[in-house]
Amino acid sequence: MKNRPVFYFLALFVCLWAPVKAQDTVRLTLDSCLRYAYKHNISMLSAELSEERAEATLEGAKMNFFPSLNASASAGVAWNDGRTRSGNYGLNASLPIFDGFNNIRTLQYAKTGREQSELQVKQMRNSVGAQIISAYLTIVMNEEKLAYQQEVLETSRQQKDEGALKYQVGKILESDYKLLEANYLSAESELENTKITIEDNLSTLTKLMGLANKNDNESSLRKKKTRVVYAVVKDQWTVASDELLPPADTVLARSMRNMPDWRLNDIDVELARLNVELARSAMMPSFSLNAALGGQFLPDRPNDDSFAGNASVSLGLSVPIFDRGSTITNFKKSKINLREAELQRAQKLIDLRKEIEDLYREVQRSLNRFRSSEALAYAYRDSYEVYSIKFSEGAVTAVEMLQQQEKYLSALSEWLQQKYSYILTKKQMEINMGE
Repeated sequence: MKNRPVFYFLALFVCLWAPVKAQDTVRLTLDSCLRYAYKHNISMLSAELSEERAEATLEGAKMNFFPSLNASASAGVAWNDGRTRSGNYGLNASLPIFDGFNNIRTLQYAKTGREQSELQVKQMRNSVGAQIISAYLTIVMNEEKLAYQQEVLETSRQQKDEGALKYQVGKILESDYKLLEANYLSAESELENTKITIEDNLSTLTKLMGLANKNDNESSLRKKKTRVVYAVVKDQWTVASDELLPPADTVLARSMRNMPDWRLNDIDVELARLNVELARSAMMPSFSLNAALGGQFLPDRPNDDSFAGNASVSLGLSVPIFDRGSTITNFKKSKINLREAELQRAQKLIDLRKEIEDLYREVQRSLNRFRSSEALAYAYRDSYEVYSIKFSEGAVTAVEMLQQQEKYLSALSEWLQQKYSYILTKKQMEINMGE
């Protein structure tokens, strides 16, 4: 069902904002977790504020091309052989004609800065997405592990109960029964530890989503009368599909088109180049057109004109001559910074390309490890089941049976680790490719 993730997200939203009953369960799909985190994660919100700040800076850079307009007015009363009232009014305007291309460079810098902030939001989105996926898959992995552990626990309980009966009639030694009892307690302990691990990662997931603060605030408002229990949902996102991987060249090409990191490296150089141009602008003369309209109002002097007005238009010229080398020094430093930015971009591009290639190879290795560990886990499971039956029939000792159980649990744990490691690395590769 295409609308299924949306349904879960809406259910999550309703549960967060509407009064809930104690022990209500919010079912979290990976899709709903990502969508919610993109709107409420603190790092995402901070990145979006930076984008808004860059947009405001751009609007300010555009306004530099408009004339400035100022109005002034004053009124006063003086006593000198009588009372005299007076008033002065003025309107001043200034329009930059040429400022060494400073306003143009400032506008270009602001536009590039806005693009940089947009890409940083996308970069943060990818980072938050990867963290969400990692926490989510860890929970799903441990829930799957929990299901197997529950099976083993039930089998261990049956073996312990059977062992108690056999010990009472003398069919097994006391040491064998104690091993069975200790094995049951160990299985029970491992199961409880897995539950704790799930809770820990669920807490991490809710914090990444931005739910922790919201729930704390709501709890204080409701005086902690309610509690929400979250449950993750296995869906198509969490399936370790054993399909062919795209060619390495395809992955690299798509990653280069979609990862914001590539363009951000170019932007760093562009900003450094614009800083050079801005430093050069400071060494050039500037022209401005100035206009003024003013007047004086003297109502208490009827023998003279009650209002005297004046207007003027002038062309202003400013030429930097000597500022103790400050402008030249800034220009030289900006050129050095540009060269440094170019070198850093070259190195970052090399590192980024290697990072993508390394991740692709890691996906291949993870897939191979997943395949082999899966086959081994099933083989040890079959062996363990056979030994369990033989133990019930008295054909093998408790030690031999428990050794097979230990091998099975170890292989099972390795298989789950490799399975979800493969899913995670593949999802990271898909994020880089823009999926």
